[in-house]
Amino acid sequence: MASGFSDLSVTFISRTLCLIMALGTQSCLAWFLGPDGRGSYAICLLFGTLLGFAFGIGCDAACVYFVSSKRFTISEGILHGFIYSGIGSCCAIITGLIIMQLPLSFLNKATPTEFYFALGTVPFSLFSLMLLQLLTAIHQFGWFAILSIIYGLAKLSFTFILIKIFSLGVNGALLGIFTASIITISGSLIIFHCKSGIKFTKPSIRSLLDILHYGIRYHAGKISNLMNFRLGTIILAFFATRAEIGLFDVAANLATVTIMIPDALITVLIPRVAGDKIGKKDLVARCSRLTFLFCCLSLPLLAIFTRPIVAVLFSPAFLPAVLIIRLLLIGVFVRCICKVFVSYLLGTNHPGIESISVGIGITFNLLLLLILLPIMGLTGAAIAMVAGYFASSSVLALSFSRLSGMKFTEIWRFRASDLALLSNPLRNAFIKVSLK
Repeated sequence: MASGFSDLSVTFISRTLCLIMALGTQSCLAWFLGPDGRGSYAICLLFGTLLGFAFGIGCDAACVYFVSSKRFTISEGILHGFIYSGIGSCCAIITGLIIMQLPLSFLNKATPTEFYFALGTVPFSLFSLMLLQLLTAIHQFGWFAILSIIYGLAKLSFTFILIKIFSLGVNGALLGIFTASIITISGSLIIFHCKSGIKFTKPSIRSLLDILHYGIRYHAGKISNLMNFRLGTIILAFFATRAEIGLFDVAANLATVTIMIPDALITVLIPRVAGDKIGKKDLVARCSRLTFLFCCLSLPLLAIFTRPIVAVLFSPAFLPAVLIIRLLLIGVFVRCICKVFVSYLLGTNHPGIESISVGIGITFNLLLLLILLPIMGLTGAAIAMVAGYFASSSVLALSFSRLSGMKFTEIWRFRASDLALLSNPLRNAFIKVSLK
């Protein structure tokens, strides 16, 4: 338990620092590009990200699962991860180039050069994400934290330099992603070499098929999860102005900052769930309860101080996004509590359920978006996103209850041991410091 708390603490602190740097990057983009430029950046980033996820076929999650469960060595995990990421990147870039030849309205929201830069980030983003996740599979959470912070710092620094000093605009922001990814890839490979002595291994057809089978089951949920989060921006790309796209994208990014909590928990929990015969269901349920407690404390404060936060962080030009942010926080609350259950589903070899849950969520999101967007504009897009979060979260909660055998009252009934999970390691750490 102490080891788990230590890993969680390191991961949480690194996520917090990464979040601060990500907000700094978003602030630079907002102040230097304005709503119009921010909208162009959102479209280009979405273009590259969706293509990368679409052809990534969940290889990062599959490799983490097989390495965590000791079915692959770390060398095998890296090799197969590079194979699938490389193939996926080639397919994504080719598909993107074909799409750019079509008469689609969203292609008018940015220049061709900006879309080319977005495609160029795809392989480097896939490789860096895959390698970072594999660090957690061998319980190198400290290095995972350090490299995550380095990535965020590099992205913030190069975004500021390339936009503010060199006046490269959206291209500079995309180059910042490219540069940060290169640094992360290099650092990850050095750490793997020093810690595990990675060596070349011959890929096997059986291993490739095993990864493909797991990845496909998880993949639908992964891409749908991204689309559920970005669906409003996707639809707006066809019908809204660049400024409206920029406003909504900023609102979605700020409202979902607390999702870093379940994300940090999932990072730590998946290796432990995969290495346990019954999947540590009690630990997963406890983490959901603690997430509930954190959200009850943090989200109301974010809702109260939304206006000054937006004015200072993104400039007064983005104040029309305040109402959208407050609406989205309702869905984020439910999403945070239930997303922790994803670690149980992935760690017990049920990735398809996560795919189903997000598929249902995106269906609700899309239907309401098509109905409400023409009537209510950006507010309707926010309500649709909230409905999608409620739908997908319900499926996750029901599935966890069924597979774990725990009733809802058992899952979310607070216990004295919940707070002890936090207080005991903190007290022990304080005693150690006091004795020095």
